[in-house]
Amino acid sequence: MEGLRFLLSVMLVMIAALVQTSVFHSIRPFGASPDVVLLMVVVGVVWLKPEAAVLLGFLGGLLLDLLGSAPLGLSGLAFTVGSYITVRSRDRFNYGLPVGVITVGGITLVTLVTNALVGTLFGEGTLGNPDIIRTLLLVPIYNMVFALGLLPLADRLFSWVAGPRHRWVRSGL
Repeated sequence: MEGLRFLLSVMLVMIAALVQTSVFHSIRPFGASPDVVLLMVVVGVVWLKPEAAVLLGFLGGLLLDLLGSAPLGLSGLAFTVGSYITVRSRDRFNYGLPVGVITVGGITLVTLVTNALVGTLFGEGTLGNPDIIRTLLLVPIYNMVFALGLLPLADRLFSWVAGPRHRWVRSGL
């Protein structure tokens, strides 16, 4: 079952990377777009064991680095941090959809801040970008809006493909 969950998660992250780099590269309401790759990583991490969850985060970020213009490994590192935070806080998803959506927003914000800090340390100048505040405010909101539909849909999809979640994650979405 764990292999099916991981495979499904990787497939969803790959589809999200294609959507993010093609559709949301040009559609940027108010100057920012959702980070659907990170959102799909968070959705997958909720269903995976911790080791596979952190690997999914790293692979999702690395895929985004390969398809984008960021230095190789920058998003991989930030998404790994986001995956770890999701693993440590995934019990929040058991309290229902509103709490899960707010958790997605918080994880998105922490991941973006990590990406900005590490990017700045390695010469990307991310924190010097005048649009950084807009990005840090809008991207978590966009991810929260998308999570309203994706969390229940992913819950059904993962249950259908790989059976119920592990005993450490109670279905509550």
